[in-house]
Amino acid sequence: MSLPLFVYGAAAPQLLAAVLGRPLRPAMLHAARAPGFRAVHYPGRIYPALVRRPGAAAEGLVLTDITPFERDLLDAFEGEEYRRGPVAVMIEAELHEADAYLPAIAIPQDAPGWELAAWQARHKHRVLAADAATASELRARLIAVRPH
Repeated sequence: MSLPLFVYGAAAPQLLAAVLGRPLRPAMLHAARAPGFRAVHYPGRIYPALVRRPGAAAEGLVLTDITPFERDLLDAFEGEEYRRGPVAVMIEAELHEADAYLPAIAIPQDAPGWELAAWQARHKHRVLAADAATASELRARLIAVRPH
């Protein structure tokens, strides 16, 4: 059985639903944080990356109903800049293991912090439409080679 998925930063529910091509079921989304990580700006990009930072805790959501096809879709969507790997997350007071998309490059711990509110104000509307179109193309390609 695969791990649930910890999403952070720009992969907020609205963007995640656009990428997956389906509404997210609220019962399958859980507020969570990843202790020992913080969200920073991915160098040269408008989106974030998780970096290890003792004493920090990155805020996000855990999605528990992701299918293998959707994992493949998200892997393709995140591209070469991220790799999926396990992280410890806290849901309420319980520690769990979840997959998260981690940067494929080394990013310093002291990189500038990334804030969801600032991203939403500056980029959300433009990015949502573009990312939904990209994800739709990726879904079509994946369905052609791997029906779900």
